[in-house]
Amino acid sequence: QEFWNSCGAICDANDYRLGGSFFDGKGQPGQSSAVSHGSSTTRFNGVNVINTARKI
Repeated sequence: QEFWNSCGAICDANDYRLGGSFFDGKGQPGQSSAVSHGSSTTRFNGVNVINTARKI
C-alpha cells in the first residue's frame, strides 16, 4: 500500500507542533543555521514506518 494513500487521519491546527534546532550543520565548507519543522499528529493504516522490533 502506498504511503500517502494509507493516511487515515490528520489532526487539525490545535495539534500542530513546531520543533526546532539552533544547529543544522551541512555543506562544504561547513555551514550552520537555525532550522524548524512543524507537523500535526497523523494516523497511517497498514504501513510499517519504523521497523525496530521485527524482521519483515
